[in-house]
Amino acid sequence: MNKEERKKRLEYLIQERKKHEEKLQREQQIMEMLELFPEKDNVEILDKSESEKIESNMTDCFPIAFWGRIDWEKVSNKIILTTEDILNIPTVLSNQSLDTSVPVYLIVGIYKSPVVKTSLFTILESIEDIMDMGPDQWIYSPSLRYVIEFCHDEVITIGWI
Repeated sequence: MNKEERKKRLEYLIQERKKHEEKLQREQQIMEMLELFPEKDNVEILDKSESEKIESNMTDCFPIAFWGRIDWEKVSNKIILTTEDILNIPTVLSNQSLDTSVPVYLIVGIYKSPVVKTSLFTILESIEDIMDMGPDQWIYSPSLRYVIEFCHDEVITIGWI
């Protein structure tokens, strides 16, 4: 094998190793997401492509500021809650004529973790563990066009279009 062939072979091996590491990382992320939910039958973990579609859909509907959170100054329909009000989220949504039985998506850190499709109530049952996963999380309903943003500063903002 000449020098050029060895170089190509090494590049190929490095590329394959990187793919394998990404696959292992993705599997680890899926396991971590599933551990959040006691009733795994009610939870669907989206693949990378579907996760990206949902995240892109959310960022198309709701403006993301340069600091990585929704720019709530640009959203006219919103309600701000504190973490003590988490259990009131279904009531707040219902008061805005938003159906709480429609499946929603959980996004933990945009483009970082797999997106989870489940019910609002399933997410809220595990919300403390979910909030421990990182600084910001979102519950997004593309069909009803609302988002709930949970931030590290213990502020919860619900916005709808």
